[in-house]
Amino acid sequence: MRVVLVTMALRVPTDPSRWITVPPQGYAGIHWIVANQMDGLLRLGHEVVLLGAPGTEPPSPEVTVVDAGEIDDMHAWLNGPEAAGVDVVHDFSCGQIDPDRLPAGMAYLSSHHLTGRPKYPRNCIYVSYAQRAQAGNDNAPVVRISVNDARYRFRADKDDYLLYLGRISEFKGTYEAAAFAHAAGCRLVVAGPSWEEDYLKRIESDFGDTIDLVGEVGGERRLELISRATAVMVLSQSTMGPWGVVWCEPGSTVVSEAAACGTPVIATPNGCLAEIVPAVGVLVAEGSQFTPEEAAAAVAGLPEPDAVRAAALQRWDHVLVAKQFETLYHEVLAGRTWS
Repeated sequence: MRVVLVTMALRVPTDPSRWITVPPQGYAGIHWIVANQMDGLLRLGHEVVLLGAPGTEPPSPEVTVVDAGEIDDMHAWLNGPEAAGVDVVHDFSCGQIDPDRLPAGMAYLSSHHLTGRPKYPRNCIYVSYAQRAQAGNDNAPVVRISVNDARYRFRADKDDYLLYLGRISEFKGTYEAAAFAHAAGCRLVVAGPSWEEDYLKRIESDFGDTIDLVGEVGGERRLELISRATAVMVLSQSTMGPWGVVWCEPGSTVVSEAAACGTPVIATPNGCLAEIVPAVGVLVAEGSQFTPEEAAAAVAGLPEPDAVRAAALQRWDHVLVAKQFETLYHEVLAGRTWS
Protein backbone atom coordinates (compact mmCIF):
# COMPACT_ATOMS: atom_id res chain seq x y z
CA MET A 1 0.00 0.00 0.00
CA ARG A 2 0.91 3.65 -0.32
CA VAL A 3 0.42 5.04 3.20
CA VAL A 4 0.50 8.71 4.18
CA LEU A 5 1.83 9.25 7.70
CA VAL A 6 0.95 12.70 9.08
CA THR A 7 3.02 13.83 12.03
CA MET A 8 2.28 16.81 14.26
CA ALA A 9 3.76 19.74 12.38
CA LEU A 10 5.93 21.70 14.83
CA ARG A 11 8.79 24.12 14.37
CA VAL A 12 12.05 23.77 16.29
CA PRO A 13 11.57 26.06 19.34
CA THR A 14 15.13 27.41 19.17
CA ASP A 15 15.04 27.90 15.39
CA PRO A 16 11.54 28.57 14.00
CA SER A 17 12.90 28.53 10.45
CA ARG A 18 13.18 24.71 10.72
CA TRP A 19 10.61 21.98 11.31
CA ILE A 20 10.99 19.13 13.79
CA THR A 21 11.95 16.12 11.69
CA VAL A 22 11.24 12.38 11.85
CA PRO A 23 13.05 11.21 13.91
CA PRO A 24 13.27 14.48 15.87
CA GLN A 25 16.36 16.53 16.57
CA GLY A 26 15.48 16.64 20.29
CA TYR A 27 12.32 16.48 22.41
CA ALA A 28 9.28 15.34 20.39
CA GLY A 29 7.67 12.06 21.41
CA ILE A 30 5.14 11.87 18.58
CA HIS A 31 7.88 12.24 15.97
CA TRP A 32 9.67 9.23 17.47
CA ILE A 33 6.40 7.28 17.30
CA VAL A 34 6.02 8.15 13.61
CA ALA A 35 9.65 7.17 12.93
CA ASN A 36 9.14 3.72 14.41
CA GLN A 37 5.82 3.27 12.59
CA MET A 38 7.50 4.24 9.32
CA ASP A 39 10.23 1.66 9.95
CA GLY A 40 7.63 -1.05 10.53
CA LEU A 41 5.65 -0.23 7.39
CA LEU A 42 8.81 -0.27 5.30
CA ARG A 43 9.73 -3.68 6.69
CA LEU A 44 6.31 -4.93 5.60
CA GLY A 45 6.94 -3.68 2.06
CA HIS A 46 4.72 -0.61 2.01
CA GLU A 47 5.47 2.79 0.51
CA VAL A 48 5.34 5.79 2.87
CA VAL A 49 4.57 9.46 2.25
CA LEU A 50 5.45 11.72 5.20
CA LEU A 51 3.52 14.93 5.85
CA GLY A 52 4.24 17.51 8.54
CA ALA A 53 8.01 17.21 8.82
CA PRO A 54 9.74 19.12 5.99
CA GLY A 55 13.51 18.66 6.07
CA THR A 56 13.34 15.01 7.12
CA GLU A 57 15.97 12.88 5.40
CA PRO A 58 14.16 9.96 3.67
CA PRO A 59 15.59 6.68 5.04
CA SER A 60 14.93 4.82 1.78
CA PRO A 61 13.63 5.36 -1.78
CA GLU A 62 10.26 4.04 -0.57
CA VAL A 63 9.76 7.19 1.54
CA THR A 64 8.60 10.49 0.07
CA VAL A 65 8.89 13.57 2.29
CA VAL A 66 6.44 16.27 1.27
CA ASP A 67 7.62 19.85 1.68
CA ALA A 68 4.48 20.89 3.55
CA GLY A 69 4.37 21.81 7.22
CA GLU A 70 1.66 24.43 7.44
CA ILE A 71 -1.75 22.88 8.05
CA ASP A 72 -3.37 24.46 4.99
CA ASP A 73 -0.48 23.22 2.83
CA MET A 74 -0.95 19.67 4.13
CA HIS A 75 -4.67 19.79 3.38
CA ALA A 76 -3.91 21.16 -0.09
CA TRP A 77 -1.51 18.27 -0.82
CA LEU A 78 -4.03 15.69 0.40
CA ASN A 79 -6.62 17.19 -1.95
CA GLY A 80 -4.22 17.55 -4.87
CA PRO A 81 -3.24 15.31 -7.77
CA GLU A 82 -0.17 13.85 -6.02
CA ALA A 83 -2.44 12.19 -3.45
CA ALA A 84 -4.39 10.33 -6.13
CA GLY A 85 -2.41 7.13 -5.59
CA VAL A 86 -2.73 7.13 -1.81
CA ASP A 87 -4.39 4.08 -0.26
CA VAL A 88 -4.77 5.26 3.33
CA VAL A 89 -3.98 8.30 5.49
CA HIS A 90 -2.74 7.53 9.01
CA ASP A 91 -2.84 10.77 10.98
CA PHE A 92 -0.63 11.28 14.07
CA SER A 93 -1.12 15.06 14.13
CA CYS A 94 -3.60 15.03 17.03
CA GLY A 95 -6.16 17.32 15.44
CA GLN A 96 -4.19 19.34 12.90
CA ILE A 97 -5.76 17.45 9.99
CA ASP A 98 -9.54 17.69 9.64
CA PRO A 99 -10.87 14.46 8.09
CA ASP A 100 -13.90 16.31 6.77
CA ARG A 101 -11.56 18.34 4.54
CA LEU A 102 -10.22 15.22 2.81
CA PRO A 103 -11.50 14.02 -0.57
CA ALA A 104 -14.64 11.92 -0.45
CA GLY A 105 -13.79 8.24 -0.12
CA MET A 106 -10.18 8.72 1.03
CA ALA A 107 -9.43 6.04 3.65
CA TYR A 108 -8.51 7.77 6.92
CA LEU A 109 -7.69 6.85 10.50
CA SER A 110 -5.81 8.60 13.28
CA SER A 111 -3.78 7.76 16.38
CA HIS A 112 -4.51 9.86 19.47
CA HIS A 113 -1.46 10.70 21.61
CA LEU A 114 -2.81 13.36 23.96
CA THR A 115 -4.81 13.35 27.17
CA GLY A 116 -8.56 13.93 26.87
CA ARG A 117 -10.94 13.60 23.97
CA PRO A 118 -9.60 13.74 20.40
CA LYS A 119 -10.62 16.75 18.33
CA TYR A 120 -11.80 14.43 15.54
CA PRO A 121 -12.95 11.08 16.98
CA ARG A 122 -13.86 9.38 13.69
CA ASN A 123 -11.68 6.30 13.14
CA CYS A 124 -9.49 7.25 16.10
CA ILE A 125 -7.09 4.67 17.58
CA TYR A 126 -5.90 4.94 21.17
CA VAL A 127 -2.57 3.93 22.67
CA SER A 128 -3.88 2.66 26.02
CA TYR A 129 -7.13 1.53 27.58
CA ALA A 130 -6.86 4.28 30.20
CA GLN A 131 -6.60 6.93 27.49
CA ARG A 132 -9.53 5.41 25.62
CA ALA A 133 -11.65 5.34 28.79
CA GLN A 134 -10.93 9.01 29.51
CA ALA A 135 -12.01 9.85 25.96
CA GLY A 136 -15.25 7.90 26.45
CA ASN A 137 -14.87 5.66 23.41
CA ASP A 138 -15.06 2.04 24.54
CA ASN A 139 -15.35 0.52 21.06
CA ALA A 140 -12.28 2.03 19.39
CA PRO A 141 -9.10 -0.01 18.79
CA VAL A 142 -6.12 0.19 21.13
CA VAL A 143 -2.64 -0.17 19.58
CA ARG A 144 0.44 0.38 21.72
CA ILE A 145 3.39 2.65 20.93
CA SER A 146 6.00 0.68 19.00
CA VAL A 147 9.77 0.62 19.22
CA ASN A 148 12.42 -0.32 16.67
CA ASP A 149 15.32 -1.74 18.66
CA ALA A 150 17.71 -0.85 15.80
CA ARG A 151 17.21 2.82 16.70
CA TYR A 152 18.27 2.23 20.32
CA ARG A 153 21.25 0.81 22.17
CA PHE A 154 21.09 -2.16 24.52
CA ARG A 155 23.45 -2.08 27.47
CA ALA A 156 23.49 -4.75 30.18
CA ASP A 157 25.79 -2.95 32.62
CA LYS A 158 24.28 0.22 33.99
CA ASP A 159 25.77 3.32 35.59
CA ASP A 160 24.75 4.60 39.01
CA TYR A 161 22.14 7.23 38.13
CA LEU A 162 18.42 7.53 37.52
CA LEU A 163 17.14 9.39 34.46
CA TYR A 164 14.21 11.72 33.95
CA LEU A 165 13.71 12.28 30.21
CA GLY A 166 10.95 14.59 29.05
CA ARG A 167 9.27 17.91 29.59
CA ILE A 168 9.99 19.36 33.02
CA SER A 169 6.48 19.89 34.32
CA GLU A 170 4.15 19.24 37.23
CA PHE A 171 1.92 16.73 35.43
CA LYS A 172 4.95 14.74 34.26
CA GLY A 173 6.23 14.46 37.84
CA THR A 174 9.74 15.87 37.57
CA TYR A 175 9.63 17.08 41.18
CA GLU A 176 8.48 13.66 42.36
CA ALA A 177 11.28 11.98 40.41
CA ALA A 178 13.79 14.20 42.22
CA ALA A 179 12.15 13.37 45.57
CA PHE A 180 12.40 9.66 44.82
CA ALA A 181 16.06 9.92 43.80
CA HIS A 182 16.81 11.88 46.98
CA ALA A 183 15.16 9.21 49.12
CA ALA A 184 17.02 6.45 47.26
CA GLY A 185 20.36 8.23 47.63
CA CYS A 186 20.80 8.29 43.84
CA ARG A 187 21.80 10.97 41.39
CA LEU A 188 19.00 12.02 39.01
CA VAL A 189 19.91 13.25 35.54
CA VAL A 190 17.11 15.55 34.32
CA ALA A 191 17.07 15.83 30.52
CA GLY A 192 14.36 17.82 28.81
CA PRO A 193 12.97 21.25 28.01
CA SER A 194 11.67 23.53 30.76
CA TRP A 195 8.99 26.14 30.06
CA GLU A 196 7.82 26.61 33.66
CA GLU A 197 10.48 28.68 35.43
CA ASP A 198 8.96 28.66 38.92
CA TYR A 199 8.50 24.89 38.87
CA LEU A 200 12.12 24.33 37.87
CA LYS A 201 13.34 26.71 40.59
CA ARG A 202 11.36 24.74 43.17
CA ILE A 203 13.04 21.51 42.09
CA GLU A 204 16.48 23.12 42.22
CA SER A 205 15.77 24.65 45.63
CA ASP A 206 14.60 21.39 47.21
CA PHE A 207 16.83 18.87 45.44
CA GLY A 208 19.75 20.81 43.97
CA ASP A 209 22.25 18.36 45.48
CA THR A 210 20.43 15.39 43.89
CA ILE A 211 19.81 16.47 40.31
CA ASP A 212 21.99 17.15 37.29
CA LEU A 213 20.18 19.38 34.79
CA VAL A 214 21.45 18.68 31.28
CA GLY A 215 18.69 20.36 29.22
CA GLU A 216 17.12 19.01 26.07
CA VAL A 217 19.13 16.20 24.48
CA GLY A 218 19.11 14.37 21.17
CA GLY A 219 21.17 12.01 19.04
CA GLU A 220 24.00 10.04 20.61
CA ARG A 221 23.78 11.88 23.92
CA ARG A 222 20.16 10.86 24.32
CA LEU A 223 20.88 7.20 23.53
CA GLU A 224 23.80 7.14 25.96
CA LEU A 225 21.73 8.57 28.79
CA ILE A 226 18.89 6.10 28.29
CA SER A 227 21.03 3.01 27.83
CA ARG A 228 23.39 3.64 30.77
CA ALA A 229 20.78 4.62 33.40
CA THR A 230 19.90 2.35 36.29
CA ALA A 231 16.25 3.20 35.57
CA VAL A 232 14.13 5.78 33.79
CA MET A 233 11.68 7.69 36.00
CA VAL A 234 8.13 8.24 34.70
CA LEU A 235 6.29 9.57 37.75
CA SER A 236 3.26 11.12 35.99
CA GLN A 237 0.81 12.79 38.37
CA SER A 238 -2.98 13.10 38.43
CA THR A 239 -2.91 16.87 38.29
CA MET A 240 -4.26 19.34 35.75
CA GLY A 241 -2.53 18.93 32.42
CA PRO A 242 -1.98 21.40 29.58
CA TRP A 243 -5.31 20.69 27.82
CA GLY A 244 -7.67 21.50 30.68
CA VAL A 245 -8.18 17.93 31.93
CA VAL A 246 -6.56 15.89 34.69
CA TRP A 247 -3.42 14.28 33.30
CA CYS A 248 -3.82 10.66 32.21
CA GLU A 249 -0.52 9.42 30.74
CA PRO A 250 -1.60 8.43 27.20
CA GLY A 251 1.02 5.98 25.91
CA SER A 252 4.50 6.99 27.19
CA THR A 253 7.03 6.74 24.39
CA VAL A 254 9.91 6.80 26.87
CA VAL A 255 8.79 3.51 28.47
CA SER A 256 9.21 1.52 25.27
CA GLU A 257 12.42 3.38 24.39
CA ALA A 258 13.99 2.71 27.77
CA ALA A 259 12.93 -0.93 27.69
CA ALA A 260 14.46 -1.43 24.23
CA CYS A 261 17.75 -0.31 25.78
CA GLY A 262 17.34 -2.83 28.61
CA THR A 263 16.71 0.01 31.05
CA PRO A 264 13.89 -0.68 33.52
CA VAL A 265 11.27 1.90 34.41
CA ILE A 266 10.08 3.26 37.75
CA ALA A 267 6.61 4.76 37.29
CA THR A 268 3.38 5.72 38.95
CA PRO A 269 0.18 3.88 37.94
CA ASN A 270 -1.09 7.01 36.16
CA GLY A 271 -2.92 6.30 32.89
CA CYS A 272 -1.21 3.82 30.58
CA LEU A 273 1.64 3.23 33.03
CA ALA A 274 -0.37 0.78 35.12
CA GLU A 275 -0.91 -1.25 31.92
CA ILE A 276 2.59 -1.34 30.45
CA VAL A 277 5.19 -0.79 33.18
CA PRO A 278 4.77 -4.01 35.24
CA ALA A 279 6.36 -5.95 32.36
CA VAL A 280 9.47 -3.75 32.31
CA GLY A 281 9.77 -2.13 35.74
CA VAL A 282 8.06 -1.30 39.01
CA LEU A 283 5.20 0.95 40.09
CA VAL A 284 5.32 3.41 43.00
CA ALA A 285 2.64 5.68 44.45
CA GLU A 286 1.96 9.18 43.17
CA GLY A 287 3.18 12.08 45.29
CA SER A 288 6.62 12.94 46.65
CA GLN A 289 6.53 11.26 50.07
CA PHE A 290 9.06 8.46 49.60
CA THR A 291 10.93 6.94 52.52
CA PRO A 292 14.48 5.71 51.97
CA GLU A 293 13.25 2.16 52.59
CA GLU A 294 10.50 2.43 49.97
CA ALA A 295 12.83 3.92 47.37
CA ALA A 296 15.55 1.35 48.02
CA ALA A 297 13.04 -1.50 47.73
CA ALA A 298 11.79 -0.18 44.38
CA VAL A 299 15.30 0.03 42.97
CA ALA A 300 16.19 -3.41 44.32
CA GLY A 301 13.06 -4.86 42.69
CA LEU A 302 13.88 -3.74 39.16
CA PRO A 303 14.03 -6.51 36.53
CA GLU A 304 17.29 -7.38 34.78
CA PRO A 305 18.17 -5.61 31.51
CA ASP A 306 17.91 -8.75 29.35
CA ALA A 307 14.40 -9.46 30.65
CA VAL A 308 13.36 -5.84 30.13
CA ARG A 309 14.48 -5.79 26.51
CA ALA A 310 12.88 -9.16 25.77
CA ALA A 311 9.56 -8.01 27.23
CA ALA A 312 9.63 -4.80 25.19
CA LEU A 313 10.27 -6.52 21.88
CA GLN A 314 7.71 -9.22 22.58
CA ARG A 315 5.02 -6.59 23.15
CA TRP A 316 5.97 -3.48 21.16
CA ASP A 317 8.29 -4.46 18.30
CA HIS A 318 7.75 -2.06 15.41
CA VAL A 319 6.94 -4.77 12.88
CA LEU A 320 4.43 -6.41 15.22
CA VAL A 321 2.67 -3.08 15.81
CA ALA A 322 2.82 -2.17 12.11
CA LYS A 323 1.01 -5.43 11.35
CA GLN A 324 -1.74 -4.44 13.77
CA PHE A 325 -2.12 -1.13 11.96
CA GLU A 326 -1.94 -2.91 8.60
CA THR A 327 -4.99 -4.94 9.62
CA LEU A 328 -6.85 -1.74 10.51
CA TYR A 329 -5.83 -0.18 7.18
CA HIS A 330 -7.45 -3.07 5.31
CA GLU A 331 -10.57 -2.84 7.47
CA VAL A 332 -10.94 0.89 6.80
CA LEU A 333 -10.38 0.31 3.08
CA ALA A 334 -13.15 -2.29 3.25
CA GLY A 335 -15.52 0.30 4.75
CA ARG A 336 -15.18 -0.12 8.51
CA THR A 337 -15.72 3.04 10.55
CA TRP A 338 -15.96 3.83 14.25
CA SER A 339 -16.37 7.03 16.25
